[in-house]
Amino acid sequence: MSKTSLKEFLGGGQAEAPVKEEKPLPDYVSIKVKVHPDDHRRLSDLAKAERPSSLQDLGVEGFNRVLAERGLPPLRPYKEG
Repeated sequence: MSKTSLKEFLGGGQAEAPVKEEKPLPDYVSIKVKVHPDDHRRLSDLAKAERPSSLQDLGVEGFNRVLAERGLPPLRPYKEG
């Protein structure tokens, strides 16, 4: 019986790592914010009461206020579709 290593048996030399395909970055990414169910209900009610709005709009408004307080530019507008 020959003393051949598994590496030699399977093809010898240096094994090349598979080439990772570069994927284009998405236009937008989503983030998750966890809140208590009662707070979710309050936020949803607030978004609907102030104007025809959504939690998305309310969240962006809040993030933009925090950015403005720190002298940073606002988030870019999100456009669905």
